[in-house]
Amino acid sequence: MAVKRKMQARRRQKPARKPLGHWLRPAFVVLVMSGSIAGLVFMLEWMKDPHAWPVKTVQIEGDLQYLDRAALQEFLVPMSDEGFFGVQVARIQSLLQARPWVERVSVRRVWPNRLQINIREQQPVARWGETGFLNPRGELFHPQVAVKIEGLPQLAGPKGHEQRVLSMFAQIRKSLQPLQLGVVRVQLDARRAWHVQLDNGLKMELGRRNPLQRVARFVYAYPAILAAGSGRVVSVDLRYSNGVAVHWQSIGKQAKRTG
Repeated sequence: MAVKRKMQARRRQKPARKPLGHWLRPAFVVLVMSGSIAGLVFMLEWMKDPHAWPVKTVQIEGDLQYLDRAALQEFLVPMSDEGFFGVQVARIQSLLQARPWVERVSVRRVWPNRLQINIREQQPVARWGETGFLNPRGELFHPQVAVKIEGLPQLAGPKGHEQRVLSMFAQIRKSLQPLQLGVVRVQLDARRAWHVQLDNGLKMELGRRNPLQRVARFVYAYPAILAAGSGRVVSVDLRYSNGVAVHWQSIGKQAKRTG
């Protein structure tokens, strides 16, 4: 009886055998995952192959007046040799954006084999100093190659005052419209005094205080100034509180007239 009980206890302690499927399922999962990873790696390498996925067309879009489209094409084509998926879009965009004449640029892939470049060129509205230009927002840029653009006003001022000078130019030009006079030069000097030259050659000294009020005084007095002189008006000094100083070319004298 005791022997029988010992045999029954041994049977209870002996672990049960697990079915074969218990071991096959994890092995199958590992095998599938390994195959998927290997396939993904192969696919990624294949996509990077420039011969399998070449860029056949580099398309440059935008109205370009100052940028050389052919030179841009020559610059971009070698960078597209890395293939459709391998081409470094962000790097190309950064390199193009660094060019002075480029205001904004976007670069994107177009399926299946085209690289599209959209460029917005800088629009110069004024010259700044010797080599710079201002765009409509008063942002300064310096082209690498000197370019001559007719009809732009010449502006100048201390560093960081580009927007202020451009704004003053626009306001003075608007104030002079009743006289049908244009502005060709506005300068803000180191002492923050304003100097203006008109398209008829006349120079205006506005000083540092209330420059627009002094321009308004000039507009009011200009017909009387023309009537009082016998030659071409060379310059007008508006820094006086109660009048202007006028210089005529023919007689070479100054006449101070009260407002």
